[in-house]
Amino acid sequence: MTPLGLVTSMLALLLALVLLSNPSPAGEWKFKVVNKGTLPAIEFRTREDDEWSSNWISERVEPGDTFDMDFGTDKGDCTVRTQIRFTDGSYFDANVNYCNVSTLYIFDNRLTAD
Repeated sequence: MTPLGLVTSMLALLLALVLLSNPSPAGEWKFKVVNKGTLPAIEFRTREDDEWSSNWISERVEPGDTFDMDFGTDKGDCTVRTQIRFTDGSYFDANVNYCNVSTLYIFDNRLTAD
């Protein structure tokens, strides 16, 4: 093996070790959302820099429905204020620690996660 080949192999090994020793947390905040409430949810918004985001869902989520959510990042604060709005106009908001969420459950007046 040439000296350049040896250096390239060593760099590749070093890069592999770094990547394996530092896995990304929670797969870029991908999780399931389950509507356990009695009303269809029509909005799912998060708050950042004192402003609510646009709606993260494009279709209403009927009671009993499950869908996959992907924020597309794992950057930023883990705890994010989240607002849920329903078809009857009612809504609530709560803090959610997205770094630890695998499933988020929507109820009529609260969110829980595991």
